[in-house]
Amino acid sequence: MRQPQVLKLLAHLSAGAQRSAAAQPGFAATTALAGAVHITGSLSTAKHTASTNQWRTLTSSLAPAAAAAQSQVHGNVAAVLSEVDAIISREDAGPKIVADAAMALAYLQARSDRRLWGKIFERAAANKGSFDPASLTSFLWAATTAGVGHFKTTFELSGSAVKLLGSFNTAQLATVVEALGTAGVNDVELMQAVSSRVASKPGDFTASQLAKILYGFAAAGNHDVALMKAALGALAGKAGADASARDLAQVVWALAKLGRADNNTLGSLSKALSAKLGAGEAAQDVVAAVWGFAQLNHKPDAGLLTKAAAAIKGAAADLSTEQQIQAAWSLALLGQGDKDLYSSLFGVLGSAIAAAPDSASIPLLAKLAEAQMLVADKLGGQAPKLPEQVQRYAWSMHGIVTGAANKKANASSAAFKSEVAEATARATGARYKPEITAAVSKLAKITHDGLPVEIALDDLKVAVLPVEADALSTSSARAPLGPLAAKMELLRARGYAPALVPAPGFNAQPDATAKAQFVLSAIRAAAPGVSSQLNALEKKLKERFDPYAE
Repeated sequence: MRQPQVLKLLAHLSAGAQRSAAAQPGFAATTALAGAVHITGSLSTAKHTASTNQWRTLTSSLAPAAAAAQSQVHGNVAAVLSEVDAIISREDAGPKIVADAAMALAYLQARSDRRLWGKIFERAAANKGSFDPASLTSFLWAATTAGVGHFKTTFELSGSAVKLLGSFNTAQLATVVEALGTAGVNDVELMQAVSSRVASKPGDFTASQLAKILYGFAAAGNHDVALMKAALGALAGKAGADASARDLAQVVWALAKLGRADNNTLGSLSKALSAKLGAGEAAQDVVAAVWGFAQLNHKPDAGLLTKAAAAIKGAAADLSTEQQIQAAWSLALLGQGDKDLYSSLFGVLGSAIAAAPDSASIPLLAKLAEAQMLVADKLGGQAPKLPEQVQRYAWSMHGIVTGAANKKANASSAAFKSEVAEATARATGARYKPEITAAVSKLAKITHDGLPVEIALDDLKVAVLPVEADALSTSSARAPLGPLAAKMELLRARGYAPALVPAPGFNAQPDATAKAQFVLSAIRAAAPGVSSQLNALEKKLKERFDPYAE
């Protein structure tokens, strides 16, 4: 007897859920597996929650939460999974069955069943040439929502998406781009075609669809300026009026991922998000937005920061460890001084990390150490603190990250930093090679509270920072991004004026003397109060130097 072919929504969905499904043009029509499982909560709620859990890579990767977490599943789940297994194992299991099986597992929150997901991806690969727009959209959405994937299969399915480009409606296209981007697939042909479609007819897309497309391009690492201009232009017009808080958060996240720090655009997004942000917004979306602003080193509307702090404070225990750390770091860098917020975040984090030290990655722990210092600098003696043991542990990880970055630097990066150190020594009076070597060896310092300073000029109270291109925004102003801005804030709080020495300008100097002058110019811009000392150093630098003179 033929088994049911449609497995997406598993049983007894409410009438509201069925209406919501019917209203989604990107998804295939569905029926139910009678009697086995009951899902409470509407489809729209589940879809929103699952999409919320797609916030990946605030820095490296946010571990996706269980799919459709607000849709509670009751009944014999094992029996349904067994039936899904039997159906997907059939040789005649086509694209629609593959999509429905993936949707079933996503809604059942069965991310851990790797064997069954493996079968689904195997059948998807076997049917890659037979997907229709609705089935491909449903499959990619379900896999991304569940937080599972197989890169080779997903990349091959991007080829199927290219062939179906003319058949996708705007909702399907946005969902496919978002899902492929989240999986790390940057199919050049697909992305170029999508960019052309959006640029030619941006008015065809809703605010939510534009936000998804921007997110997908950013998550895939695709810097398509034409797409960004078209999408942002549409969002600034009619489409922007319909944008939800989550849509705007997605846009801010995408801009941050691509390093696009345009003050006018970010200012508009900040005001719009402040107006849209309500008490019911998901805290994960709020964290993504504040991380985006912090990563781009743009202080948003004061009202937005207040609302964001309240939302995160109220849901601190429900956030993942990574989200808690990113929230603390981002809000501290943006100048938020809510003592209760940090008390809530540090309390939860302290308990979690003390109980399971491996619950956060080493780079995240380093960021937590920075967050603690930023908060202490902001609030002084009233600043909430992590438990002493956790604080020491996080700070030791900060040292490991700093040391590893220096050791793993490629040859050109290492040479740049070495040349900046030598140019600084030359700029401050060293001439002979032994003098320069000795002066360089004395440049590195550690502050009283353990902050390393690679090139410190204590007489001038200046820290010289070699700045590589990836530490600056990709927009025309080339402003410091969040990690560099955090380092600058920490240095300022310890009495050092940070003098930025960007690699492109420094490397363009013709000789060692010109590079030393470039460093002096950077110091003058950072610390105008020491101009008389700099005048003397510049005069000495310009004096003719004969290495053979007695």
